[in-house]
Amino acid sequence: MNTFKELYFPSSESKQLNKRLREEHENFLNENPDWTPNELRLLPKVIARTFNKMCPKTPFMVPFGWIDGTTWADLREQDRILSLPEDQRHEGAEAHKNAIRGRCFRIPRPYELKPGEAAFKNVQDYAIVDRRVFNDETFDRNVPENLLDAFNLCWERIAQPGEWWNGKERIAILEEVRKDREKEHPGVGSSLANLSDNPSPIISPLVCEIVRKVTKNAHEIDDKWAKEAIGHIGEGKYSELVSLVVNILPIDIFCLLLERPVVSLPVPKNGKPRELIPEGLADGGAFVPWRTENWVGPNVARALSFVPKDNAIRMKLVESMYAGSDKFISMIWDDKEPLDRSQVEIIAARTSSLNECFY
Repeated sequence: MNTFKELYFPSSESKQLNKRLREEHENFLNENPDWTPNELRLLPKVIARTFNKMCPKTPFMVPFGWIDGTTWADLREQDRILSLPEDQRHEGAEAHKNAIRGRCFRIPRPYELKPGEAAFKNVQDYAIVDRRVFNDETFDRNVPENLLDAFNLCWERIAQPGEWWNGKERIAILEEVRKDREKEHPGVGSSLANLSDNPSPIISPLVCEIVRKVTKNAHEIDDKWAKEAIGHIGEGKYSELVSLVVNILPIDIFCLLLERPVVSLPVPKNGKPRELIPEGLADGGAFVPWRTENWVGPNVARALSFVPKDNAIRMKLVESMYAGSDKFISMIWDDKEPLDRSQVEIIAARTSSLNECFY
C-alpha cells in the first residue's frame, strides 16, 4: 500500500517529467496561442489566447489542461508511450499518471475512479484526445485522403439533429456505444418490457439496452426482439439508432487497430428532429420498411433507407473503407490496390462469420 507521501506528493521523477512536459507545452503555445483542451473547445479564442500568453509569466497559474493531464504535451507523451515496446508501455504509462497526480493535491485520484464515476471525461478510455477532426496527425501511418474525408463527414453529421433523435440524444447514444465496447462494461441483458423509457438524463435505460444489443450482440437480434424494440421506440428511431452504431464502430475500430485513441465525439448541435418518413418505402422483408421502388443494387445499400442522410454517410464509409462505387460490382481490381478483390472478400466473409452476421 502506498504511503501518504507517495499518494499525495510528487517524486523527483515526476517533478522532472512535469518540468519537461511543461516546457514542451509552453513552447507549443508560442506557435499555437489559441489552443485549448477538448473540454474547452467552445471557449472564445480571444480568451484562450490571453490566458495562454499570461500563464508562463504569472506565478501559480498553470496551462489549460495541466491539472487533468490533457495538455498538448501530455497527449504527445501518451503517443510516445504507445510507440514504446509492449513491455515498456505499462511503466511509461504509470510514470505519466504519477506525474499528472503530482501536479496538485487530489482526493481521490480521478484516474482511479470507475469510468461511470469519473469526474472528468478525459480520464475515461474513450475521450482522451484533443482532436476535433481527422487529419494527417490523427494516425502515425499515411491514411488516404478519401478515408479522412469520409470520417470527417461522419463526425459532422453525428453532431447534427437527426430525423428522429436530436443532437444531444445522438451523442448520448454514441457515448453508450463506446461504453458497450469496453470488455469490462457490464451488460444489462434485461427484457425491454422491464426497462424505463424515461430519459436518464438524456436517453432512457430502454434505449441504452437497445444500443447494447445492437453494439455487442447484434448476432442475437431476431424478428421477435426487433419487433419489440421497434414497438417501443418506433421504426424511425430504431433505424437512426442502428445507423449511429454502424457508422461509428468501424471508425473507432480503425483507430484502435492503428494503436491510436479514438477521436473525441463532437459537440451536439441544436435543432429538432424533422420526423419525416422518406417516400418510396415499403415492406420488403427487413425489420423496417426500406426502398423498394425501382431498386437495383445490394440490400446493404438500402438497409437504412428510413434515414437517408445517415445511410448516405454509411455508404460513404463503405466506399472509402471497402470498395468505391466504381469498384463495388467489379470482381477484378487494378494492381494499385494493396489487396485484390478476392482477398478483401475473404476477409469480409471471415469477419461476418466471426460476428455471426445473418446477412
